[in-house]
Amino acid sequence: MGASTWIGRVAGLACLLAAPAVAQAHSLDEILSAKTLVVGINPNLPPLGSFSDTNQVQGFDVDIANKLGSMLGVTVQLVQVNSADRVPYLLTGKADLMMGALTRTPARAQVIDFSLPIQTEAISALVKDGSAFKTMQDLNATSVKLIEVRGTTPVDYVKQNLPKAQVTLFDNYPDAVRAFEQGRGDAIVDVVDYLGTYTKNYPAKTRTIADKNAEVDYDAIGLAFGNEPLKAWLNVAIYELETDGFLNDTYKKWFGMAPVYPIPTTPYF
Repeated sequence: MGASTWIGRVAGLACLLAAPAVAQAHSLDEILSAKTLVVGINPNLPPLGSFSDTNQVQGFDVDIANKLGSMLGVTVQLVQVNSADRVPYLLTGKADLMMGALTRTPARAQVIDFSLPIQTEAISALVKDGSAFKTMQDLNATSVKLIEVRGTTPVDYVKQNLPKAQVTLFDNYPDAVRAFEQGRGDAIVDVVDYLGTYTKNYPAKTRTIADKNAEVDYDAIGLAFGNEPLKAWLNVAIYELETDGFLNDTYKKWFGMAPVYPIPTTPYF
């Protein structure tokens, strides 16, 4: 994610930790009785959420939310949020569940609860399929040209971990991916999963290089404290969606690739 996104998250969370929680979360029984599940979706975070040509919200999160609603036998009501809205909407009972790349962190866990993870985020590298690069350290050479997006956290990662590489900065991801596809660089170091949206528009085959020392962030579904029956059902449902392939297939559908860092699946939770 870009640096401004992380700054916004930290600032917003600081305010939340200083304020009392006033959540009026719907219980599982209330959701079943009303036959409505309210889910927060960020429509400006493709491929998790975006507006279609008909101005309908679509994406990975939308498919997961609708699947959960189908499993519960209820109608899903989508509530549009931005990154700063996610935790407040849970605290004030405006949403039963919250999505939108909600990373599970100790700070957030002081004010909301989390489901099992549904996706991961971590730095990796995108290279052409026929390249000789095998590890991240192979990119740490003066002959290597990296393409990065100005102002994003992966730029700092490159400075710290791949200081020998040459770096060309672009203003946005579409331009960066286009330059990579044109052969103007050897690799893009970033949260590569999100680049599948752009690379699927080009014919060249690509592959990813994972960082064996990567700090993997686990993104989950958020819900209000104390909603234990809903959390218990949600975790059982997510485990089923993970083991039957639904999560992975939906991820490939929207991200254009398999997760670089798959979620370790275990029946113990």
